[in-house]
Amino acid sequence: MKFRKATLILTLLAASLATSCTARYEEMLRDRDDRIRALNGDVAQLRQENDELQNRLAAQPVAREASTPAREPSSLLNDLQRDIGADADVSLRRGRISIGVNNRVTFDSGSTALKASAHKVLRKVASVLKTQFAGRRIYIEGHTDTDRLNKTKGKYRSNRHLSMERADAVAQFLIRQGVPAASIVTVGYGEFDPLDPRNKAANRRVEIAVGEAL
Repeated sequence: MKFRKATLILTLLAASLATSCTARYEEMLRDRDDRIRALNGDVAQLRQENDELQNRLAAQPVAREASTPAREPSSLLNDLQRDIGADADVSLRRGRISIGVNNRVTFDSGSTALKASAHKVLRKVASVLKTQFAGRRIYIEGHTDTDRLNKTKGKYRSNRHLSMERADAVAQFLIRQGVPAASIVTVGYGEFDPLDPRNKAANRRVEIAVGEAL
């Protein structure tokens, strides 16, 4: 008798648990279906808003920028040469506009102090850089010939060191003229980037090259 009662109780408990689990499962399914319906509604609304936006964009007139004829590189170089004058050579080197100033204008032999004759041309260079190449990286490159240092070998470690100091001297002058310091990079090539290996005088120079946009 007692065994039958225990069995009946267990059966009732199992049935109750099964009913509870089934109800809980059905509730979870309803929640899932509700979330799916809500998400589908959101997707449909977003698609409608996207279609409306695309239609508005398609209906708007396209703004046309006033086109200006591109200047030929030779014309630009000629204009820059005219603005800067005969004490510098404007050219296109490695795809960049480069303004070369020979050392006969800028420095005495073995010196990194700018000569008075350099001030006038570098002021013109600074004006061109500020008005025509604002927002561009400016590379200032020092170059020497292949002669070894003699009188100044105790002051400079090498021609590369000397060329770097000269590039920095030009950079400091341009900065004082208003060229942004953050736009300037100085490079010392020494004797390793000659214009003409047979012409030492031509190789002693500072090149001011216009680089990429900042």
